[in-house]
Amino acid sequence: MKEPAVQSEPYILVPHTVTDLDDFVAHPENYLVSMFQEPGRAASIWRDRLNRNPYGSEGFLSLSYHGIELIPGELWDEVSGIWFELIELVEEYLHKGSAQRLFPGQPVPLRLEMKERSTLFTVNQHKHRVDPSDFIPGILAEAQRYFTWVEENIGTGEGQVLQAIDSLRTRFLNGRIPPRHSRS
Repeated sequence: MKEPAVQSEPYILVPHTVTDLDDFVAHPENYLVSMFQEPGRAASIWRDRLNRNPYGSEGFLSLSYHGIELIPGELWDEVSGIWFELIELVEEYLHKGSAQRLFPGQPVPLRLEMKERSTLFTVNQHKHRVDPSDFIPGILAEAQRYFTWVEENIGTGEGQVLQAIDSLRTRFLNGRIPPRHSRS
């Protein structure tokens, strides 16, 4: 079976553990709990965190495209916020042919744009060529997987974002994507 082009692994940050960012980047397993591999533990940490603040999903999103990591390890934040920005990035790209958002709570740009005959996905200064034909459906599939997990394990109503993802997928599949610019 062929591996999906886009793969993600969302992690929840274990509370009160990060005191050294370099160690966090070097040894993330000491600080993070995989939402998909340890759903019970991740959900417990999330629910406990929700008792103290409105953002239970503080952690890290590992996002790869054909095995290449797209988000550097030092960029951890509220995982749901990262997904919301990625969904909005795709929506704007489908509408305009280029898009820019900010990593939640940080002055770190996220970009998806056509450059000559290529499409580039950029996080901060890290640029990666992507093929929209598998990148966009892959991002949407992984976002759906994430928000379905949240709905099932945390119990929050994620119907609105799941509908938005379905709508974007339909738009993409119906060919409502910007035309590629040819070289002049």
